[in-house]
Amino acid sequence: MNATIKDVAKDAGVSIATVSRVISGKDKVKQSTKIKVEKSIKKLNYYPDVTAQTMVSKKTQTIGLIIPSMDEYWATLAENLQEQLWDYGYTVMFCVSGLEESEKTLTYIHAFIKRKVDGIIYCGPSSEYEMEIIELLNDNIPIVFLDKDLPDANTVVGNHLDGGKIGVEHLIKLGHKNIAYIGGPFSAPERELGYRNGMTLQGLEINESLIIRGDFTFECGFNGVNELINQKHHFTAVCCGNDLIAFGVIDALRKRGIRVPEDIAIVGYDDIKMASLIKPELTTVRQPLDKIAIGLVDLLLETINAEDKKQTKNLIFSMELVIRESCGAMSMKEVTK
Repeated sequence: MNATIKDVAKDAGVSIATVSRVISGKDKVKQSTKIKVEKSIKKLNYYPDVTAQTMVSKKTQTIGLIIPSMDEYWATLAENLQEQLWDYGYTVMFCVSGLEESEKTLTYIHAFIKRKVDGIIYCGPSSEYEMEIIELLNDNIPIVFLDKDLPDANTVVGNHLDGGKIGVEHLIKLGHKNIAYIGGPFSAPERELGYRNGMTLQGLEINESLIIRGDFTFECGFNGVNELINQKHHFTAVCCGNDLIAFGVIDALRKRGIRVPEDIAIVGYDDIKMASLIKPELTTVRQPLDKIAIGLVDLLLETINAEDKKQTKNLIFSMELVIRESCGAMSMKEVTK
């Protein structure tokens, strides 16, 4: 039979109210008393009744998290979010929606509602269901969206328009004019639009045949660059929608005997850990994942604790170019010394 709070109180020689105060941590309890209660809890292997606690506090200390996949970028962000929320006493219930728009997302939202999560962080793909999600929650459960342009919603957004521009302008400064772009779907257009803006602002013509859209995967990069080569398009550099695409591009070029960066220069996007481990090391546009995680958590908790939950905020984070070997800038420095 499981121990009860009454058993703990009896073993520690204190009142049930004192045990409750120790467990909640909200009221001050004399240190010697707290130690006695904690020893009794451990001795009796007592677990508080979460359902009863929820009924009293109206909180579950749980946050729902939706991410589109478990690749390195999203796994790292999820880990950062979990660490941030743990420091505030929250646990995370996370679900993987998939990269495509999916009704699974609504199923997960309904599951979060049933389990009475205190808030939701939505990092899923752009979806027709986003406004429906907001209506479903009806201000009862706060939600923060990552990289979504939504009216009257809490959002944390990376400045990907500027990020795409930074990447292509770096290649142009290195002397490239025929620059391909291999990226994700046009439902997430900011990085491609940044590439287009950078080309235009530098007075270069945009060759639509050098733009390949797919998804944010290794296979997209591998197949995309092979398609460009098979169709005999001329290009000397590739801007990629993320680092996984860049890895696919580099692998496909290597298998064709095409050197990076001597023959074709590559710039990725995100700066996941593998970017600095592959050969050649990947030049990429860095997203500040640690700051983004802090922004998501702070904005969500601020909304959870706010009296007026209808007030919304939008946080924007800047991108940063990280220059490594794959663009050729490093070898150019050696030549000009």
